[in-house]
Amino acid sequence: MHARCTQFLVLVGIMALAACADRPDPARIGAPSFAVGGVGRPTVLVNPKANYNGTAKTIQEGIDMVASGGQVLVTPGTYDEAIVIDKGLALEAIAGESEPVIVAPSGSVNAAIRVATPDPVLIRGLTVHYTGVRGIFGDGAVDVTIERSAVVAVNPPLGGSTLISILHDAPTTGRGHLVVSGSVLDGNLPFEDSPTPPFPQLFGITVAGDVDARLEGNVIRRTGGACVFVRPRLDLGGETNADILGNDLDECYPIGRAGSILVGPAAPLPSPRPPFTATGVVNVVGNTIRNSTHSCLASSAINYESFGGRIERNRVLGVVQPCALASGRVVPAGIWVGSLRGLPAAAPITVRFNDIEGNAQAGLRVASNMTTAIDASCNWWGSASGPSGAGPGSGDAVVVEAGAATPAFLPFALAQIAGTDATSCE
Repeated sequence: MHARCTQFLVLVGIMALAACADRPDPARIGAPSFAVGGVGRPTVLVNPKANYNGTAKTIQEGIDMVASGGQVLVTPGTYDEAIVIDKGLALEAIAGESEPVIVAPSGSVNAAIRVATPDPVLIRGLTVHYTGVRGIFGDGAVDVTIERSAVVAVNPPLGGSTLISILHDAPTTGRGHLVVSGSVLDGNLPFEDSPTPPFPQLFGITVAGDVDARLEGNVIRRTGGACVFVRPRLDLGGETNADILGNDLDECYPIGRAGSILVGPAAPLPSPRPPFTATGVVNVVGNTIRNSTHSCLASSAINYESFGGRIERNRVLGVVQPCALASGRVVPAGIWVGSLRGLPAAAPITVRFNDIEGNAQAGLRVASNMTTAIDASCNWWGSASGPSGAGPGSGDAVVVEAGAATPAFLPFALAQIAGTDATSCE
């Protein structure tokens, strides 16, 4: 019996020594750092009600704690903070439909969420309420994906502002990247139609400069600028590419009378004007654009001034009213192609398989600088007899400005076609 006890004690002692020998040397392991630039944690939970190690009380604290490439998971609540994301990460709400995660910084801010890293950043499921210049903003060669989120302006300033914007205006290396999908953007502006609109020039999504963007399946409402604005660099150079796909746009009432979707340089142009060397492809496909309150401020649904690409399978429904007025960059039309400002022609470009219906002054208007005929076949013009104006029928008009080439609008669709898979209309 005593021998067995002795053997057991020896075995326990050996196990204890082995455990000590297997224990890592603390000197060889970096201790977790919760400061910016430290090792950080792969996942951090943000919960203002918690008070234990590893859980952050604010979103910014969670961002500071997480490792680069990690996840910051945010519990429901309203967070009064302006956030700076300075490392690649996923920032995601973990909330039910009735319990949102709301980022709502108090006071006027330059950006409610600012991305300041070239590493990939994912923002998913957040709601942003802000007063100030921008909701979500990235400057330079950032890489931002925004999914199933909402951005709402609250008392925006009278000057220009944007719900979501990615700007890469400096002629430097690298490219910006932006994806916005399945999100809701609301400028939250009043809609009194008057010669001097009482609301600011607020844009929905702005993509500017050396950026590649995909904007898909979003709902955008109540902006005093374009719902979507894609422009080259301010020096009129660089390369800008964007796919604007399947968005639902309404109440986009630019006080500058530009367009619900605006593709072209900012106004005013630089003086003295440098050569326009910007390149890129901007595709506008499968969007629905309306003017549900019949505002006179909507002078076009799609104002396509520069670049090349496809304008296809969109539904442009009653956007231009009889009271709509021309501006320095557009003459009223559901779709306007070309420039009044002496810029090169937008080419190559196609305008096909669209439903263009109920636009009072023109369904398609081609500027005088468009001297090569564009392909505008297989559109539905609101009448089986085809377009009016340059066309033979009674539908929305095809209007050709002096000096422009008449677009090839034959054959035309005999019924609505934008929502179909048709590849021809004959």
